[in-house]
Amino acid sequence: MSEHGEITSQETDVPLNRMETNGTGVWFFIEHKDDEVDEGSLKLAGEARLLADKLGQETTGIIIGSGVEGLVGRFGSYGIDSAIVVEDDRLGSYIGETYVDILSQLVEPNRPSIILFAASTIGNDLAPRLAAKLEAALVANYTEIEIDKERKITVRKAIYGGNAQATIAPLRSPLIGTIDTQSLSEQKAKSPKDTRVRKASVRIEPKTSTTKIIDYLRADPCAVCVSEAEIVIGVGKGLGCVENLDAVEELARVMGASIGGSRRATDERWIADERRIGLTGKTITPRLYLVCGISGAFHHTLSIKGANLKVAVNKDVNAPIAKMADLMIVGDMQEIIPELTKQLREIIKPAT
Repeated sequence: MSEHGEITSQETDVPLNRMETNGTGVWFFIEHKDDEVDEGSLKLAGEARLLADKLGQETTGIIIGSGVEGLVGRFGSYGIDSAIVVEDDRLGSYIGETYVDILSQLVEPNRPSIILFAASTIGNDLAPRLAAKLEAALVANYTEIEIDKERKITVRKAIYGGNAQATIAPLRSPLIGTIDTQSLSEQKAKSPKDTRVRKASVRIEPKTSTTKIIDYLRADPCAVCVSEAEIVIGVGKGLGCVENLDAVEELARVMGASIGGSRRATDERWIADERRIGLTGKTITPRLYLVCGISGAFHHTLSIKGANLKVAVNKDVNAPIAKMADLMIVGDMQEIIPELTKQLREIIKPAT
């Protein structure tokens, strides 16, 4: 292994920092689990490619782990030029100190223009660590990166609970940014590329880590963040009072759903602020969104467009939510939810 963390190309065996990228490019971190690339990383690949096109630079994905080289093949269809692979049996589990040390060894000799991370548990841990180690600019949870004709970079991010936007001009490079990938769409390239695989030789010093992964526990679906859940139940004004939430929670347990809600639901303190769905809350892209007692104001519906199936329960057949719902159940949610719970229990009841 190289003492200097040098990356070499499988094709030419030439150090990357002497190749055509010449210290530029847009890099993004690839997350993976159970031998599968995280969906957010695929969306992040499209974002990286769009920014690289504006800069006239190349895109590079970085993947770290054990036996992960085979995962980078998916990124050719997203127009990604190259992938840096760091493989070692000691990297089977994520350890922040070790990963950031590896990333700094990769970045320091190459200094890409931009490094992107998903605003995930891992991304939110890695990005600030890397920025501090490199003394680089960090913009957490940005909404847009703008690049003008002179290739100057400015970044926008929401402030004051989403009620305003701040424009930031980073003074140091590289720019390290995290973004909620739920706000991105998956964008494959018009012209796929044959992604070059570059294996990196880096120093791996697990002794420097103060963290040890003991085990992974599967999260209770009802406790999962609404932006990450596959099934979400949203409640609004139609809930009426906090006591009626018990029936919704029972349905959520049966469905394995996470509970979110409209601004009215959080203002009334029926649900926590971090479970608000809308422009001033979370954007969601679940497989199923059950919308209960929410009329469908613009600031809410704009944040649920990515849901695969939207089912609305509302007494008002003319409520705005009806225009975008795939299925509308007209009636009082206080009557429909218990009946729905009862019927679902019958369906999933084990055979005797």
